[in-house]
Amino acid sequence: MIDIVTLFSSVLLLLLMVIPGILMSKFGLSNKLFGKGLSNLTLYVTQSALIIHAYIRDFDKEVFARAGIMLAFVVAFHVIFTLISFSLYKKYPDDIKRVLRYATIFTNAGYMGIPLITSILNDEAAIYASIYVIVFNVFSWTVGCYIYTGNGKYISLKKAFLNPATISTLIGLTIFILPINGYIPPIIINFLISMKNMVAPISMLIIGLQLANIDLKGIFKDAAMYKYLVLRMLLIPAMAWGVLKCASLLGYSDPTVMTVILICSATPAAAATSMFAEIFDGNSTYASKIVSVSTIISLITMPIVALLLYI
Repeated sequence: MIDIVTLFSSVLLLLLMVIPGILMSKFGLSNKLFGKGLSNLTLYVTQSALIIHAYIRDFDKEVFARAGIMLAFVVAFHVIFTLISFSLYKKYPDDIKRVLRYATIFTNAGYMGIPLITSILNDEAAIYASIYVIVFNVFSWTVGCYIYTGNGKYISLKKAFLNPATISTLIGLTIFILPINGYIPPIIINFLISMKNMVAPISMLIIGLQLANIDLKGIFKDAAMYKYLVLRMLLIPAMAWGVLKCASLLGYSDPTVMTVILICSATPAAAATSMFAEIFDGNSTYASKIVSVSTIISLITMPIVALLLYI
């Protein structure tokens, strides 16, 4: 069971890492290319290193089985999140509706969830978090593309299955399943450790760069924003917990799986919310506001959601 104080301080630490990004942007010490470069570094290098390193261990049937169960739960939850998102926001303009629907399904499990989970649990938990990110990517490049475009031709199965998180997990699984982890040179392991330790600070720095350029005027008068925040940051994680709690009553109970799913589902709107809005000519301004406000609010909501683990 995680400690609420530890979770709160871990979330607070992540949010403090946002400040340098804000200051750099405000004082003209960065530009769009800098932010894009950091995003690529996180996506292709540091996050991949974190995932691969998590799998460098002796094969364990329990860990492998738990990962399979995690996969089943996360796919089911993304289907549920999708159904919820399509049933809501019907009265809002199309450009706002698309952003809200995407942000309701997809959370910042990669940039914020994985480093948070590894800080409050252990490296093994990163294995299960990587499963969440894989499912996120598959749904994002299929359902997510459709949400923003309304056209199935933009769905990319190639990007859904051939992306850094999936490839890193396959590499990690190969190391985990085959008896080769003992043959990996220490310098490679130290390299992976060094790279994985950069995930949290760089991810938060990127969010800081984005936050600095957001105009939050009128945000407190936005009824859609309030509806989204209550739904995505509180009600949906609580629903996920309820489903897992029912599963425990039926005979399956795994505190680690429950914790990872609850934390990942309680993280703020995915950074990809604004990225996809830009790619598909959506309302990128509103998408950035959703990401920014939910990130700030998560300091309060994530510890509240984590209290469910004590019930």
